[in-house]
Amino acid sequence: MLDPEVVLAADTLRDLDRHAVDVFRARAAVNEAAEALPLENLKEIFARGLLHATVSRKNGGLDGSLLGTDPALFLQLLRTICHGDSSTGHCFQVHNHAFWLLESLATPQQVERFVRPLASRFSLLATVGSEPGRVDMYKFSTKARRVEGGWRVTGVKNFATNAPAADLIIAFAAIEGIDDYFQNHLMLLIEPGMAGVAIEDDWYRPSGMRAARSSVLRFDDVFVPDLNILGKPGDYPRGRWQGRMHLGFAANYLGTSEGLFDWYVAYARDRKKGANPLTQLRVGEMRIALDAARALFAHAISTWGAGDVVAAELASMSAKSAAAHAAFEVIQKTVHGAGATAQFDEHPLGRFVRDLQTHVIHAGHDRTAQILGQASLGETFDSTLQR
Repeated sequence: MLDPEVVLAADTLRDLDRHAVDVFRARAAVNEAAEALPLENLKEIFARGLLHATVSRKNGGLDGSLLGTDPALFLQLLRTICHGDSSTGHCFQVHNHAFWLLESLATPQQVERFVRPLASRFSLLATVGSEPGRVDMYKFSTKARRVEGGWRVTGVKNFATNAPAADLIIAFAAIEGIDDYFQNHLMLLIEPGMAGVAIEDDWYRPSGMRAARSSVLRFDDVFVPDLNILGKPGDYPRGRWQGRMHLGFAANYLGTSEGLFDWYVAYARDRKKGANPLTQLRVGEMRIALDAARALFAHAISTWGAGDVVAAELASMSAKSAAAHAAFEVIQKTVHGAGATAQFDEHPLGRFVRDLQTHVIHAGHDRTAQILGQASLGETFDSTLQR
């Protein structure tokens, strides 16, 4: 279900939508069972010229980030992909967020070394900040120690989506001996085969989103040369980069919920339930929830062009949480309305539910609501936080 106001690349979006529903959705069952990254899907997205959506046109992409010439493009592509498979959407999301960050902060030498070569071919990027037991999203146990020509890094990261097949991983660490994360937050460009880097994929055993492989990374005194340091210490929190990611999650929640809703409507029609007043009620209530989430999503995208970054972040948080709540409503009503037979593996209902329930709790929606309340009440708040 595409918004009628989406004009740019409408034919491309419709074609991608059909392919996501017809092809990605069928493959999702296979990838879930095999616990395998959806590389075939991502390669087909690349073949359509859509994979590197947030990269600037001058470097081979579509310039579709929130701050690009087409600020809705990446998000609408992500939302459309999720009509078929949320895991493929998340891999696409992480890749594009990483590429956006990489290109924005890269030196001219790094553009030639990393950005342009990776954007010219099929490639996969990852970003990882998460750590086991972390209580603050900007404070890390992974430490970097300055040495001649670079840094020595030791620590453990987790939830590194795309890591098993990544061509480049942006990993976050803290500079040893400095406590303030505005001064110690360091971004490392980790390449395959670096000595002392171990990628452990067997750890990842969630109930849903199983194809969005998210590894544990272990750094054992890894040498990271200066060329592989992205930006300056503290650039990520000072640049409020985390706040730019809210709408990527909103797009995934919304697109996956739309895919589930469209499947249920077709399922109900096929089983001649369309005249049932309870079915009509459930479908109408879901439509209202999705329409509201879509409106907030579109509004939040538009706020990024107004120049007030904090207002844009708050609008994006509201859209993200509204999409999450709509997802839970769609889950409940489709499960109740579809009945027991729809739970069988020949139907995508169970996988849609597993993926949504796993992915929607990535963000802390109670915390989001609290932050929005803090802002409304004139209290101190941080609108970049996921939790």
